Amino acid sequence: MASLAERAHAAAAFIRHHNVISLHGPYRAEEHARTAVRLAAALGLGLDQITTTPDWLRRRTTPGEPIIATATCPDTGETYTFLARSPLYDDEPFELLGPCPQCGGTVPLAEIRHLADLGTHLAHPPLRAEELLRADTLPDTFTRDEGHTCTCSYGETL
Repeated sequence: MASLAERAHAAAAFIRHHNVISLHGPYRAEEHARTAVRLAAALGLGLDQITTTPDWLRRRTTPGEPIIATATCPDTGETYTFLARSPLYDDEPFELLGPCPQCGGTVPLAEIRHLADLGTHLAHPPLRAEELLRADTLPDTFTRDEGHTCTCSYGETL
């Protein structure tokens, strides 16, 4: 196990290196690198278990474009997909993405700030479509997320 100083140095070096090699440009590259560092720290994973990509579905043209971060469990190989809706702000929660119980689209199912939030979400059985109206665990962004299919009653109405 590396010391705290060694891990902090590795995180800073990762951000600097990512800024140089990223195809997203220096500003977006830093957002991706910081998102990876923040998610790895929140879940207790190494940086090599986190990958990031731009979120083309929820894209906007302002700074802090949404980022999809995928965490891979080193023991099981299972993956979890998270949305950093506003990656410029370190205090914003990640949104765990999964299938909408009604339409099957990939939408936010839980707000994750730390490992215990993920554990709480995983301890409950998956929501069924008939439970959506009573679900108090869904993030506020669930009902207006662009991941719903066009026929889903929870999708954003244009």
